[in-house]
Amino acid sequence: MVDDHPSNLLALEAILEPLGQELVKATSGEEALKFLLQRDFAVILMDVQMPGLDGFQTATLIKQRERTRTIPIIFLTALSRDAAHVFKGYAHGAVDYLLKPFDPEILRSKVSVFVDLFLKEQQIQRQAVLLRQRERESLERQSELRHLRLTESLPEVMWAARSDGSFTYANRAARDYTGIQAEQPLSLNTFLEFVHPADREAMRAVWVQAIRMGQRVEREFRLRRFDGVYRWHLARAVPERDENGLLAGWIAVATDIDDKRRAEEAQGRFKATLDATLDCVLMFSPDSLTLTYANAGAAKQLSSSAEELVGLSVLEVESAFDDAGFRKLLAPLVSGTLPSQTYSTSHRRRDGSEVPVEVVLQYVAADGGPGRFISVARDITERQRAETALRMASEAKDAFLAAASHELRTPLAAAKGHAHLALLKLGGETETGPGKSLKIINRQIDRMAKLVEDLLDISRLQAGRLSLELERFDLSQLVHETRDRMAVLSQGHEIHVEAAERLEGTWDRGRLDQVLTNLLSNALRYSPEGGPVWVRLQNERDEGVHLSVTDTGVGIPKEKQSLIFERFGRAHGSKYGGLGLGLTISQGIVEQHGGRIWVESPGVAGEGSTFHVWLPRETEAPAVNTHPDAATRTAN
Repeated sequence: MVDDHPSNLLALEAILEPLGQELVKATSGEEALKFLLQRDFAVILMDVQMPGLDGFQTATLIKQRERTRTIPIIFLTALSRDAAHVFKGYAHGAVDYLLKPFDPEILRSKVSVFVDLFLKEQQIQRQAVLLRQRERESLERQSELRHLRLTESLPEVMWAARSDGSFTYANRAARDYTGIQAEQPLSLNTFLEFVHPADREAMRAVWVQAIRMGQRVEREFRLRRFDGVYRWHLARAVPERDENGLLAGWIAVATDIDDKRRAEEAQGRFKATLDATLDCVLMFSPDSLTLTYANAGAAKQLSSSAEELVGLSVLEVESAFDDAGFRKLLAPLVSGTLPSQTYSTSHRRRDGSEVPVEVVLQYVAADGGPGRFISVARDITERQRAETALRMASEAKDAFLAAASHELRTPLAAAKGHAHLALLKLGGETETGPGKSLKIINRQIDRMAKLVEDLLDISRLQAGRLSLELERFDLSQLVHETRDRMAVLSQGHEIHVEAAERLEGTWDRGRLDQVLTNLLSNALRYSPEGGPVWVRLQNERDEGVHLSVTDTGVGIPKEKQSLIFERFGRAHGSKYGGLGLGLTISQGIVEQHGGRIWVESPGVAGEGSTFHVWLPRETEAPAVNTHPDAATRTAN
């Protein structure tokens, strides 16, 4: 009630007192505004004519304020009955305009309506607040239930604690892992009972410090399983805070890292082993070819640090390859066609210099992820020096043998001539006396001459200068002639020939006679108990011929079958004689013709051996290579 006359306020108070509501009196517009700042009102009864702020001005200010703009205002006046004045009152926000004198019952009735509206509005507001509170409580219960279900379904061990650190909850994973019963009381000591004794005090100290500082902590420790097995876990404790930022509790989660830790320890031991290796060990990605690991040996070999090498492309080290060529080398390893690749190349150091290496490259596949390549490179600088020195020594030896053989040919030819002349002078008297001695000398000269020729042939093969005198002839005829000649030398063996009646081709007759003679001589020599020897010659369509010599002698052990084609290689030592040059020369002759020679033998005495020779029907004249290292380079 606002009126500048106290008597009018008393009259209004008497009229409205039966309503049983609190009545607030103000004697000016200013005082009324002050009351409105302090509390809420159901209705305002205001006099229009007042000193200072009149009723209209006061109403205008009331309507401008958000909190009071909806309060109904009833103007009371006894002066202006003009309709325009009444409309002005309504324009300033009045809900009614009463002229004095007014009927008390009407005023009380109107005020009662606004009071009832105010009270019902307050009731609605209280109900809305209560409803919101209940909704919030329901959401909180649902949130707590979801939170509980979530924590119970977590596969990781989890604990909850109050702000003071006292434990309140352990999820199902924690109970299943430790064997704690759901009804068992929880505490820090209960938790520490499952911690490894070596980690127990450290975990207690970390937890106490976290509670004191109110900060997140994490630590690795060993947690005992229900069966007594300790496994490594990573514990993380995170503080929970309320809406005001105050500490409300703690959530602690322990993640099992035992397998990961063991894998890291194994990897650490593996890397330590690799670092102790003197060879250069590199690992790189199959896609980007980026180095992912380099051991200490790699750092030393490449004059760099392991950290500087990691991240580089392997092609910066493998200087002999471009991207396409290197990926072509890797392809059989990724597909599984080859288990590994071994090759000689050069590695480039950071300063640009190169080091010769022998590389063994393997691909290691990974389960569910990309694999990796492992390259082990050994510095072969010293080996190359030794090989060079050995090659030079071998070349010097070969040169000496060639020179000596050439020098021996002249005196041998002279000795052969004089021995032959002396035998002619003696006529037929060669079984006794000087004739017998001359016959022995002549035979030994022939043997010596053959040895010299073999040494010369070896020298020619090594130098790549073994020439062929190609002609067209019947190989079947040569086989029969050789059989007849060798049959005279050994009466204890039967030499059988199975060959086509005529088998012509273009070959070197003298050289193939040398090969066949050597194979038959070996068959007879390594069959000391006698027995049959079979020579078979077959036509393989129009492409080539297949010659084989089979005996029933001592055989050749499996492990020595590749040795016999090397210079001075003998499967049975010096027991059966010979220098071990015949098969080497035979192999060289056959390969010069574009063919190949090989042996088959069970390695059992009495089951003998079979030597095979395959030759093309038409041999092309080979280019004569005069370079002394040609054969060595080709073999390499």
